[in-house]
Amino acid sequence: MQSSARWRRGWTGLALALAGALATVTATANPLANARYELGRGLQLPALALTFAGYAAVRAQHLEHADARLDLRDFSVFTIWQPSPRWQAFSEIEFEHLVVVDDRGPTASDIEVIVERLYVDYAATDTLTVRAGRYLTPFGRWNQVHAEPLVWTVSRPLVTQLTIPDHGTGAALLGSVALGLNTLDYTLYVDDSADLDPVNGVADFEDFDLPGLSNDFRHAGGAQLRYHFFGDRAELAASWASYAFTDTPGHMHAFGVDGLLRWQRLELSGEFAWRDNSEFRNDRGGFVQAVVRLVGQLHGIGRVEHYRSGILDRETSRATLGLGWRPLPPLNFKLEYSAGDARDLAPDGVQMSFSLLF
Repeated sequence: MQSSARWRRGWTGLALALAGALATVTATANPLANARYELGRGLQLPALALTFAGYAAVRAQHLEHADARLDLRDFSVFTIWQPSPRWQAFSEIEFEHLVVVDDRGPTASDIEVIVERLYVDYAATDTLTVRAGRYLTPFGRWNQVHAEPLVWTVSRPLVTQLTIPDHGTGAALLGSVALGLNTLDYTLYVDDSADLDPVNGVADFEDFDLPGLSNDFRHAGGAQLRYHFFGDRAELAASWASYAFTDTPGHMHAFGVDGLLRWQRLELSGEFAWRDNSEFRNDRGGFVQAVVRLVGQLHGIGRVEHYRSGILDRETSRATLGLGWRPLPPLNFKLEYSAGDARDLAPDGVQMSFSLLF
């Protein structure tokens, strides 16, 4: 744990130093000239080419065989520096479990500081960007938009956590091309986390502890294609990755598809994935989720999911019902109940959260 904390501090120090250096290098006589703040879009400082934004989330849980718990779970700060139209540096520093209140009272002993993302982009052309650094793995849709204010449920589907590590460190080529009135996004990436990521081997899963399964790449390569159509109200995507886990034997090959459709009051989405585990039984799973606008900005949410893990030798199904209220786009109140048949992986219970993009 001491090693983990030391490496996490190293990532954080690097990100903070970068942010400070960028501000110093680009300082002007009046750094606050034309500064403006907009809820959900952050503080923009045009004179420094800087934007500061982020999100915060408070979560309450009452899960089976666990204490009731109130958790200031996430406080995440984005720093964006764009000195020219082609160059952009981005960092996301996340403070987790700042205050936890349970049956033993309030505590701040579980605080973690994590660098979620830290990369530099270069827009080589209008359709090609080169990225280098630490990024969210482009596999499926949920993993790339998983921030609490942006998703409909408090809990995260198992297929979006167990199939593939949620971060990579290396290089990527990405961009979008027009296909008539529609758009095709593409991403190609290579990862060398074993050599480039100082926190390699200590990353946690978001919702549980799973001895014997890593949430880190050792090395990886992959690609994703995402097609936007129907006036950008629909998406279809295919993902592929070939990789080795840190501390897990064998070489994995994962394939996934995901989709999204918004129509009037209804949003339908789903993700499905299959993984060849080499030395173990294969993994497979997925979910289907429906969101219906009930009245005003109050939404009803239902999701069913199933996952079988060959490495863990476990299989589970789970159903989730919930409500989501977004009085303003940056604000999200959520309440849900989940029940399944493998409670060590996904315990039954009630969860609620309040989250804010700032």
